[in-house]
Amino acid sequence: MRPAVAESSGTEAGFTLVEVLVAFAIVALATMFVLQIHGDILVRGQRVAAIDIVIDEAESIVQLRAAAGALRPGLEQGRFSNGRIWSLEVADIGPMLGWQNLPPLWRVRLREGGSDGRVIYTTLVAEGLGG
Repeated sequence: MRPAVAESSGTEAGFTLVEVLVAFAIVALATMFVLQIHGDILVRGQRVAAIDIVIDEAESIVQLRAAAGALRPGLEQGRFSNGRIWSLEVADIGPMLGWQNLPPLWRVRLREGGSDGRVIYTTLVAEGLGG
């Protein structure tokens, strides 16, 4: 009996060094792309969270004043918890709508910065209705 000998046709199965290096380069580029997208998503998420906090604070400022009955026409300023300045503008828009002899309808705008800053929160508050 003869021992089994593998016959060789002159070519071996497998990948060349160049093919392996190209595959590693493709995987590295894809990984970098995914990590960059992930980083962008994290940064945007942090921005959204910061904006959410400011909007919640703005809403609280307006609601506390409305609940205390302290809404009066004019301008008030203060600071958010992050130290940025806010400006609260209250105006009775009832007369602009042609409403006469009715309780005020307050348009309340809270802006970031001075009176010309970016509007963060705006609402209408009817005073004296519902007894």
